Amino acid sequence: MNDNDLLEEIHRVREKVARECNYDVHKIGARMRQREREEMARGVRYVPSPQTVVVREEPPERL
Repeated sequence: MNDNDLLEEIHRVREKVARECNYDVHKIGARMRQREREEMARGVRYVPSPQTVVVREEPPERL
């Protein structure tokens, strides 16, 4: 399996899930959270991603 095959599989699964949830982001999120709870109950551990910081800079003052 090469990188393109992996990406194609990711896109295929993402489209399938979106279609099953009628492209509703709230339903997709709920489905993901439910699946995570089920997997954690089976003993699967999720490693949290490191926190990212977004710095918002103010635009320069106009002269």
